[in-house]
Amino acid sequence: MQTVAGMRLLRALGLMVLLLGCRKGMEAQVSSPAEIADAGSPSQSPPAPDAGPADAGPPDAGPVDAGPDAHRIGGLGAGPFPADPLTIYGSAQGLLEAPISASIDEGENLWVVTERALYLLQPGARVFRRYTAHDGLHYGPGYTEPPDITLVEGGSKGECFVGYSARDTNSSMFKDAHMWTDPWAHLGKMDQVLLQPDGTLKVNRYDLRNSNDGHYYETRTIMSMVYDHFQHSGNLFVGSNHGVTRIVPAKYYPPPHLDTDPFNTWDERQWYADHVHPWVCIGGPCDGTRVSTFGDWFGLTLAPDGRLWMGGLTNAGAFGFKEKLQDWVQSWQPVNPFVPAFEWPPVYLPAHMGDPVNIRGVAVAHDGMVWFVSGGAESWRSPHYGIAAWDGKRFTYFDPIALGAIEDNILEVQALDDGRLLFGFAGSGLMAWEPGEKKGRRITQRDGLPGERIGRISQDRMHEPPLLLVPTDGGLAVFRSIP
Repeated sequence: MQTVAGMRLLRALGLMVLLLGCRKGMEAQVSSPAEIADAGSPSQSPPAPDAGPADAGPPDAGPVDAGPDAHRIGGLGAGPFPADPLTIYGSAQGLLEAPISASIDEGENLWVVTERALYLLQPGARVFRRYTAHDGLHYGPGYTEPPDITLVEGGSKGECFVGYSARDTNSSMFKDAHMWTDPWAHLGKMDQVLLQPDGTLKVNRYDLRNSNDGHYYETRTIMSMVYDHFQHSGNLFVGSNHGVTRIVPAKYYPPPHLDTDPFNTWDERQWYADHVHPWVCIGGPCDGTRVSTFGDWFGLTLAPDGRLWMGGLTNAGAFGFKEKLQDWVQSWQPVNPFVPAFEWPPVYLPAHMGDPVNIRGVAVAHDGMVWFVSGGAESWRSPHYGIAAWDGKRFTYFDPIALGAIEDNILEVQALDDGRLLFGFAGSGLMAWEPGEKKGRRITQRDGLPGERIGRISQDRMHEPPLLLVPTDGGLAVFRSIP
């Protein structure tokens, strides 16, 4: 039996341990290149116990730990990545150019793209491995146009998807625009990249065309991607210059009859459905007398309720999930309608119906609020309309300058687990803001950010705590926590 003095001593020792732990957690550290190199492999789960005879029934020891599970939020634990609040990857780790996008696959491989190459950091590796067109990637002359590579998205174990760039065309240029005779019909689009045991790549090119009519090739530049690890795992959603496509990569096979039956899309329809989009019309409501306008779906996110939210050049909307690919693209009643599709207002309030609102990002917070940001990396994508929130009934608007930003050109938005929003700007770093607060907190190079021109931000929720990947013009920042 413990004495009172002994109990007091134990409590005091416990308090000292707690204080030391809190102090260590409060001191935000940035990993050095050496620390990154020594990150090591992910911790191994203990082997599962022997199941015993088939008729033995469940063991009495309670539930069996199933081990790491990439299909459960936080199911991979801390993973092989440094535990520091902020880790920087740059030239010391083999990134030879400025990263523009980064993502993690279910095998805990970190994939990064620049405009010139694809990079891979495997668990336990000291430096990235660099891949180019010489390794089978389909970019460069004959495949893409500058900037060639647009983004990367991690998929299943050892799998990623690389998006590419090529010009869009329209009927004002020439009558065969978007048809199979269009000179740019087969340019751009994307690759499925599969890592092989020897470190080489197997690359499948997705020459996406309209799955309802093989005469049309409207998808060119890939602008956003979301791989679903949790709700309907194995589905990939892709935003492009034209619409949003759903792909089931595990079902992919090359269409075998393109030479003999070039307009037949039956084979493609087994693994993808291209495409859907909400739209608005130029000069007034879409009553059948006006020209519709849409596209450039930079904003794409999956909400906790299963809806896929998308935001683009002229408006936004949300789309439900249907298991059958042919049902998923039936965007009318009663099959799978947009709920909602914003015609007026198209999130923001432009001067005229059909004018661009330049939505760059969409995020859905835990309370169900949907957040939109407006901006443009290219100089012609203006005006910028700041921040908008949708509560299911009405919009509320916020001026980023009034919240403490130094520019209104917002390119990215992420909803954080602590209730804050994180905004990425074209040239002034990040800003974290808790809705309801008067001001946000800017995060710049003074806080350890390697650069302030922000690329495509992504969150990896397979790990706990989540990893926030922020490409910048000075390197890749990976946050475990945001100050």
